[in-house]
Amino acid sequence: GKKVKLINKEVMLETDIFNYDLAIDLGYYDVGGVLTDKQNRLESLQGEYSPSTKDANFYLDVHLNNISERGDTLDMYTDTLSYNTNTHIAELVSLTHIFSKDGKIIAQSGTYNTETNISDLYDRSIIITKDGNTLTGYTIFYDRNNGYGEAFGNMILTDSIRQSSIQGDYGFYNQLTDSAYVTGRACAKKKKKKDTLYL
Repeated sequence: GKKVKLINKEVMLETDIFNYDLAIDLGYYDVGGVLTDKQNRLESLQGEYSPSTKDANFYLDVHLNNISERGDTLDMYTDTLSYNTNTHIAELVSLTHIFSKDGKIIAQSGTYNTETNISDLYDRSIIITKDGNTLTGYTIFYDRNNGYGEAFGNMILTDSIRQSSIQGDYGFYNQLTDSAYVTGRACAKKKKKKDTLYL
């Protein structure tokens, strides 16, 4: 009736049934488990952890919750996630939804540093701000703390309140100043009643 606990300095893994392979220094579970470090709490139905490399892999109903004391919120939901307990970087390898006080991120692949809130996103990711603006691109660099997003490859920035959008080959968006810069076949659209202005 007691939980099995693997403790490695500031990292603790808890589960009901735990398997450990000494030859390759890898522990794994498939009955549900929780891994916590000083930065995050990760829960999944299946998972594995290597104390020597600090690498962990989580599968099925994965939930990462940031437990830092900065008054911030961060929750990730996905089916597959790789994570390093030393760097606190999560590697996104399947459809992932990330929620925070600043908005939402939808990504298929990329990396997210849960310590700095800096992410590199690939495969046509979407950033949705708390104001309802969206930034889309094939590759996106996003600094959530500074409200700065940089998109490469057919980027589109939409403003739901002003019913407008701007697109091009490259662009960046400053969420704090609500300003954007776009270049490379740039096109701005502004909807007004039944008409649309193209610039």
